[in-house]
Amino acid sequence: MTLDPNDLRTYPVQEKPCKTCPFSGEKPLPLSPSDLVMYYQNLMGNGQHICHSTNNTKICRGGRNIQLKWLCSIGFLGEPTDEAFNEAVNWALNNKESATSTTHD
Repeated sequence: MTLDPNDLRTYPVQEKPCKTCPFSGEKPLPLSPSDLVMYYQNLMGNGQHICHSTNNTKICRGGRNIQLKWLCSIGFLGEPTDEAFNEAVNWALNNKESATSTTHD
């Protein structure tokens, strides 16, 4: 699959956090408090965090793990897994398309 910057579903997720992952690496990159807040806000409503150690070709595993736990805690996911995440995204997109087509008919 070709990576499409407008569709993050085309990006694979890192298998495990990289060593310098700011969220859960062995030697995390230091982040200022304001940057950390910005990254968490992005994970909890706006998108994915792209892994800095993969030349921006994969989704950050550390960030995804945080996102999965949060989405599960608010009831959006039944379990904190990539599979549940992908099912929820596909369901939301399919229902969005259905809702859009019924309002235009």
